[in-house]
Amino acid sequence: MIRSGSGRVSLAIAAVGALTAVLVSACSGAATTSTKSQGGGVITYAEQVGAPPNYIFPLLPGAEESNANLYQFANQLYLPLYWFGDNGKPLFNPGLSVAKAPVFSKNNTFVTITLKHWQWSNGSPITAADVVFWMNLLSAATDPNAPTVTGANGAAGPGWGGFVPGAFPENVVSYQATGTYTLTMTLNSSYNPTWFLYNELSQVYPMPKAVWDKLSTSGPVGNYDASAESRVALPNTSPSQYVPQDPGNGTSGALGVAQYLNVQSQNLATYTTNPLWKVVDGPFALNQFTTSGYVKLVPNTHYSGSPKPTISAFEELPFTSESSEFDELRAGDITIGYIPPQDIGELKSLEKSGGYSFSPWRGYGFDYIPFNFTNQTSGPIFDQLYFRQAVQSLVNQPEFVKEFQTGYGSIDQGPVPVYPPNPFTSPLEKGPQIYPYNPTKAVSLLSSNGWKVEPGGISYCQHPGSGPGECGAGIKANQQLNFDLLYSSGTPELSNEMEALQSTLKSKAGITLTLNQESTADVASTIQNGCSSSKPCNNWDLADVALSFTWTYGPDFLPTGEELFVPGAVDDSGGYSSATNDANVAATNTAPNQAAEIQDLYKYQDYLARQLPVIYMPLGTIQLTMYKSNLKGLVPQDSFDVIYPQQYRLGGS
Repeated sequence: MIRSGSGRVSLAIAAVGALTAVLVSACSGAATTSTKSQGGGVITYAEQVGAPPNYIFPLLPGAEESNANLYQFANQLYLPLYWFGDNGKPLFNPGLSVAKAPVFSKNNTFVTITLKHWQWSNGSPITAADVVFWMNLLSAATDPNAPTVTGANGAAGPGWGGFVPGAFPENVVSYQATGTYTLTMTLNSSYNPTWFLYNELSQVYPMPKAVWDKLSTSGPVGNYDASAESRVALPNTSPSQYVPQDPGNGTSGALGVAQYLNVQSQNLATYTTNPLWKVVDGPFALNQFTTSGYVKLVPNTHYSGSPKPTISAFEELPFTSESSEFDELRAGDITIGYIPPQDIGELKSLEKSGGYSFSPWRGYGFDYIPFNFTNQTSGPIFDQLYFRQAVQSLVNQPEFVKEFQTGYGSIDQGPVPVYPPNPFTSPLEKGPQIYPYNPTKAVSLLSSNGWKVEPGGISYCQHPGSGPGECGAGIKANQQLNFDLLYSSGTPELSNEMEALQSTLKSKAGITLTLNQESTADVASTIQNGCSSSKPCNNWDLADVALSFTWTYGPDFLPTGEELFVPGAVDDSGGYSSATNDANVAATNTAPNQAAEIQDLYKYQDYLARQLPVIYMPLGTIQLTMYKSNLKGLVPQDSFDVIYPQQYRLGGS
């Protein structure tokens, strides 16, 4: 998942049902609307700069897919069917899950799910019908044959950020409620149960059908979701065969309901007044929300899980700059905040006089800059492996960790995280750098492949063509190594890192980067635009969404690559395509046993570590967390970037 902002974790083997699973303005609105944590059990939490939550419906379109929206907002109100993250470890958490562990049968082609009899905040039970409702809407939102819909506010949609062609929900042939609290799924093939739980069922949410199954605000609640794009009890139907039973213009049936909820979710000003969002099953209910991103959550008294919140409120505070957040932190007005890397020198002062404790928050992900392979001008250059090798050889990762990540970062050289230590990282990725910083090597790669290298100037293609010693197919004579690099604004250390990269590429190899800053949301919207060979995007070359890390493994918690590097996936933002990689990814999804799963993951990541579909950047911390010393229940922080305010309490032991 794309991030929206900026303890040693070991991975273990966990039992999952009948299967054995492996690993398994500054502060906008905050000053006037927040209540200090000292004011009676209210805990305040600093949001990442320029990344406030802005989407409440848990079926997120690609442009809204961020941890700020899901893990720090929607998941406090709406619980996924299965929860992941357990005391800081990236594990399946059956205790916090709405359903019991799934049971796989019929050679792992049939799944039985049993709910735990939890309830919504209005006292009604969470039933299998609420899960089928999600599946119906998801099927409609991802149906390639469905009509294109535009909402009343001009919002296209709804789409789904987790969509991968051939994966969920297309790999589910049929699904149906078999009882009030049970449902089954028939799959189109035999899948690895660990993968299907961690990366597919992990994305399912029960939704309050009795409140949300509507086509308009003034209309009645009905059974619209079952009237179109549903695969309920259609065991012989493939995704390409099912068609809407309601032949309207796409605004009725399940698609109409999904689009209605999408439009309502984009109306931020009505979040606290819209009846839709008042029925929740999470530990909290929404009490206040501003369009700038201020959030006040209060305990949901009907929350079925444990522990139940003991604080009176949890407030999320938006900031437009790190300096404004740090000013509030130094004043002691934030319960949970972060120290900007450039201010790490004040750490001891905050601990001594500010009453704060320090905890670097490290996550399970990796940082990268995608190449836009679909750009018709720069794409042919990016297609050349030697060029990608040259660029990677100009990234001084150890120096970046030291200078821009206060020494808390780690070197990335592939798509599977090296930190926290885990059994899925291959020996190759854990070993010496495959492409260490080496300007001489970078220049040699370019000059031996047809480029006139001009350190400090702009290098250009001197020998066009696709033969030995030539620049490569599609590259024109005298074409320059001149690219735009789009990155998120609001974080000085990210700007410093991008400027350092710009300087190195220019001075050492004549590769010119023109830096452009936009908000994180705008950067994500630009690069997640369905770029592909058939739909090229010519408005960007390279992009960096965040210094801390660009990708978190969640809600696809097993570090496979179907959401990132498979053509057609929403998050394959640069349009990377490789038949070898596609086969490697498919093998990780269908491995017959634990040992095969590990070996297939090794093969997948080693190929991409050498092929460089992106520029691998060092992984920083999620943030350098500072928290009030009397706050309990925060540490260890979750490696999936999830927060647990229901566990927080002030004072006591």
